[in-house]
This record gives sequence, C-alpha cells and structure tokens, in this order.
Amino acid sequence: MGDRLVCICNMVSEKEIIAALKKGATSAEDIQYATRAGTSCGKCLMTVDQIIEEYELNAAIDPQRKLDL
Repeated sequence: MGDRLVCICNMVSEKEIIAALKKGATSAEDIQYATRAGTSCGKCLMTVDQIIEEYELNAAIDPQRKLDL
C-alpha cells in the first residue's frame, strides 16, 4: 500500500485512510467521517471500499501486520 491520492476532491491519501482504519474505522462511512474522502462527488468510494477490504484481509491473515501497514 502506497501513499497515492484516493480522493481528489478532498485531497485524501491512501495513507490517511489506512491511519483511520488503524484508529478503528471499519466502514466507508467511518472513513468519510474521519477523512472526508468520498463526501463530495463519491467517485472514490469504490477505491475506499477496496482499501478497507485489503486492510481487513491483511489483518485476518496476520493480525500483527495490521499495525505495520
């Protein structure tokens, strides 16, 4: 996972989304609240969902890695 810009409207990076996940966000709605990603045009919501899915998958495979992402 890199630091690509995910939400152009609100200038939210993948790193910021992952930080919100590490703080306990578990859904796109949580990410929207924490970062504002997807709250303008919504085009990035599919990418936000993919990041959440990948994060949760990695955490399920190796719970310690969840903290390292």
